[in-house]
Amino acid sequence: MNSHDAKRLLEVLRPGEADHADPHFAGALQQAGSDPELARWLADQKQFDGTFARALKDLPVPADLRSAILADRPQPPQKILKPAFGRWLKPRWRIPAAAAAAALIISASIAAVHWNRPVGFAEFCHELLKEALSNDAHLDFKSGDLARIRQWLHGQGVAADVALPAGLQGMRVQGCQVVQAGGQRVPMLCLMGESKHLHLFVVEGVQLAGLPRAGSPDFERYGSWKTAAWQQGDKTYVLSGLKSYTFVNKFRKAGRWTLWG
Repeated sequence: MNSHDAKRLLEVLRPGEADHADPHFAGALQQAGSDPELARWLADQKQFDGTFARALKDLPVPADLRSAILADRPQPPQKILKPAFGRWLKPRWRIPAAAAAAALIISASIAAVHWNRPVGFAEFCHELLKEALSNDAHLDFKSGDLARIRQWLHGQGVAADVALPAGLQGMRVQGCQVVQAGGQRVPMLCLMGESKHLHLFVVEGVQLAGLPRAGSPDFERYGSWKTAAWQQGDKTYVLSGLKSYTFVNKFRKAGRWTLWG
């Protein structure tokens, strides 16, 4: 079981220890124990579940709730469709309709604060850098071999056709990290050389406002980090660590951009 499949299972893991003995979850929990990124995600999920459960307990129950529910019975009960994951997937909450509506509002508010997903490409890049720098381990997989890195990314369920731009061929690849931003899982290559430490993010299929024009880089600054971003085919690349002047010297020849040779 890879981390992508394990995450799908753990998304429906009920709070508490009730599901930990279930063999359906055993492999997924074991994978979380060996994958630091998945373990961090699972810890965040448990924290969110705890916050949500406490919010439900604090909900005031209207005094006339029972009579209101009993008075509103014009519709016959409808058949509830069960999810296709299997019989072991059970609903986490059984709440009266009015309380469920209130809980939905609370959960939406908590989720908005908890995830705070970006709404444009500039915010997306900012979150990429923030998430990459907040990882204490820095790299999820260490290797100077791009073929091994692609193989590892494939096992993580992430687009694996990463490559170095021609202007960075002299840099040494140190390894890879998978960064999550805006609902996307993005591979990041760590590069060293020429007294520089660079991060190259390879984003596939992202649709955000403010994307750079194809073939023409966009330069931004996030704190002490400078970035250059450009589109090539169905991918968007974000390179952090190079000053604009150095980037132009490497990738612009004879008045045109040579981002990929």
